[in-house]
Parts: sequence; C-alpha cells; structure tokens
Amino acid sequence: MSDSSALRDALKQSPNNLSLLLLHGRACLEEMMLEEARKTFGRALELAPDHADAQLGMARVLFLEGEISGAAVRAERVLFLEPENAQAHLLLSRVHLREGDRKKAIEHFDHAAQIDGTVSDPLLERELGRTVRDARKTAPAPAPEPASPDAAQGGDTDEFSDEAFVDAQGDWRPETFFGPDDPNRSALNFEDVGGMEELKEEIRLKITYPLQFPDLYKAYGRKTGGGILVYGPPGCGKTLILRAVAGEVACNYLVVGLHEVFDPYYGNPERNLHQFFETARANAPCVMIFDDLDSLAQDRRQIRESQMRSLVNQFLHEMDGIRSENQRVLVIGATNQPWALDPAFRRPGRFDQAIFVPPPDVPARAQIIALLAKDKPMADFDTGALVEATEGFTGADLKWVFDRAAELALSAAIHSGKAVPISLELLLAVARKHTPSTEGWFEGVRTHVGQQVAPDGFFNEVRKFLAAPTSSKKER
Repeated sequence: MSDSSALRDALKQSPNNLSLLLLHGRACLEEMMLEEARKTFGRALELAPDHADAQLGMARVLFLEGEISGAAVRAERVLFLEPENAQAHLLLSRVHLREGDRKKAIEHFDHAAQIDGTVSDPLLERELGRTVRDARKTAPAPAPEPASPDAAQGGDTDEFSDEAFVDAQGDWRPETFFGPDDPNRSALNFEDVGGMEELKEEIRLKITYPLQFPDLYKAYGRKTGGGILVYGPPGCGKTLILRAVAGEVACNYLVVGLHEVFDPYYGNPERNLHQFFETARANAPCVMIFDDLDSLAQDRRQIRESQMRSLVNQFLHEMDGIRSENQRVLVIGATNQPWALDPAFRRPGRFDQAIFVPPPDVPARAQIIALLAKDKPMADFDTGALVEATEGFTGADLKWVFDRAAELALSAAIHSGKAVPISLELLLAVARKHTPSTEGWFEGVRTHVGQQVAPDGFFNEVRKFLAAPTSSKKER
C-alpha cells in the first residue's frame, strides 16, 4: 500500500485532522497525484485559511500544474505569514527562474540557505550553478522585499537570529552554545560510540526524527523535546555520548556549565539557570546538556541551605515550562548518583525517560581494547584473553590498564637500554591487580535499593543487571 493510500484510509477516520491532511497532500505530491493533492490542501485551507504549510502545499501544486503566477501569490502569502520560511523562499526562487529573473532567483535561494542550512534542491542548485554551502559562505543575503506594505512597516526581525539572541541576553552568552554549523562543535557522532543503542534511539525519537518529520509527530499528537536521564557507573561513556549528540543532531546545542550556574550572591544561581533555559527556548530546536546533574538537582529532603533548595525549585519550574513552552527543547542529564536526585525530577513530563548505561559488555570491551592497543609496541597480544580478564571494567579502567602497562614497559626499557614491548602477560598482571571502579558504584546501588521503603521503578534496570548471571552479561 502506498503512503497516500494509507493516509487516505486514516483520513476516513479523522477527516478534519489538519496534520493528516498535510501529510496526505505531501504524499500525493511525491506520487504526482496533483488533482488529489489540490483537493487535500484545499480542505486544509478550509480548516485553517492562514496555515503556512497548507498555503505552501497548494503553491507547489500550482507550480507543478504550470500556474506560475498563482504559485507566486501563494508563496508570497506564506512569507507574509512567516517571513523566515526557507521553503517558501526556495519555491519563489524556482518561480523567478522559470520567469527568467535569475537575479531574483539567486536572491531567494541565498536567503533560504541563510535561514536553514539543511535545505536541499539539487535540481535548482544545478540550474542556478550554486549550492547551499556556497550561499552560506557568502555574506548573509538581504531579505527580499516584504509581500505587503504592512509587513514592511512592521520591520520584524527573526527572533532566532544571532542579533536577536544578543539583544535579548545583553552581554551574557553561554560558553558552550553551538549552532549547527559551528566549527567548534564536537566532531563525534553516534557511530563513534559503541553500544547504548536504546539511548541513541531515544534521542533520535525526541529530537532528530521530529526535525525530519514534524507533521508526522503532529498527526500522532506528540510534542518535540522532553527530558532524558542517563545514569550508570562512572567511566562507562555517558559523557562521551553527550558529546556525540552535538555531532548527531542538526540543531542548536547548549552545554550547561556548573561554574556558569553557581554564584555566591543570593538569587543569582536561579537567575543564571533561568537564563540558560530562556536561551534554549529562544533558539529552539535546541538540546540542553547537564553533566553531573546531581549537583543541580539534589534531593530537597537532604538539603539544609535555603539557596540550594531554591535552585532545585527553579530547575523544576523550568522543566515544567510554567511560564514558557519547552517545545522543541530536549534536556539530557547525566549522573553517577541517581539516588541523590530529588524524586520530583523523575515524574512524567520532566526526566520521564531514564536509561541505564552499564559497564561495557564483551563486544564493547573488545572494541575499546583494540583502539587502545593501536599504534603501541605490543607483543604476543591476544584481545580475547584480555577481554576475558577484564569483566566489569569500564572504558576508563581499560585505559588505565594500558597506561600502567606502558609505564612499566617504558621503565624496563630505560633501565635495560633496549626497547621492551608491552606484552599480554604484563597487561594481564596489571589487570589482575586492579579492582574495577564499578564495584563501589554497585555497592552504593545495593545500599540505596535496600533502604527503599517502597519499590522504585527507577532502579529496575540496575536490578536486572545485578540479578543476571555473569554469562548473560558477557553475551549482552
């Protein structure tokens, strides 16, 4: 069954679902069913005459049918409603190119590229002899003249532009706020992180897919954003995957530094935290990263200082979005001490998805060991033997084993006057003397789970991990 047929059946059950109508109209356009697309977008415009996506859909239908002037009128109407609509600028670029006005076509194309660096129209790029990357390297394209005198008098500015951001925030700017094209943004992505597939998919569901399929999410009544809590023993890759998010998602990325929140003056930490959330909301879609979350979200039952309690309360208010919507803002927090968090953070609507990151399993340890052994003077090396001897070791533990073995081999080389390779025997000897750093963490978990008066689903994944036999952990 084609996409349009499936959506047509869905519309029979929900004929006034605007999001479904838009999805069906687009599916019809992709299948070049122009008459049905025209009817579908027409129905959407009956329900919402000023809906920009419906107007743009109808404009595309008219353009494909050869009604160029009608398409231009619809596209200009979209820009009157949403001056920074990149797709409308792209369509007007096609319109002006069809009419022979190459200068205007390039003007609209460049403006679309400046608004959204992810826009793509290979055919149009070939005809213009210009790519989106070329357009973004040049000076920002001036906005084409507004579609009506009222729009010209309004002098609206893009609330998501850097200029608006600086004006709104004054001199204050986070140290680690990165746009999608920032060269200082992390080059890591999910392919560089072994395992943790559940966490990767949860991040995609909450921020990546909604950016790719916004109307599909609207049709299912799902909002973009939310909260994800990542917890587990130290050294298991939580911080690494938070860095990889920057290279994975095509949106703004904001890391909240503890030193930028805490302040000795009363009331400033709450104000600083609010400033971070306001920055994320003003630059949505945005991912906010809180590493060492327990420092900002402590259990209020264990806090005596009034200022720290106020900071926790402020954090809860920001997560709820009481005064502002957190739509298209994904908050990811990581902690080694989930039991230290205030229980209020774990209710639905805040950090409602908690994902346990366990120590690396056999395949992950093999991959880490192979990377650590690369470009080192190894002798009689056996990855499998070392993997077997390092059950429960984290990535940080494995790195320490290699570093310590390298130090011992280097010392022997200095005293003997000749090169001494790092042998498997030396690595195994170092590993046997090292206690995995995860043991202390799991002891803490057992203590806190045992102290619980009522069952807490938060630790279910940890309980399963602890209860699993060693063989199943190896094969996990």
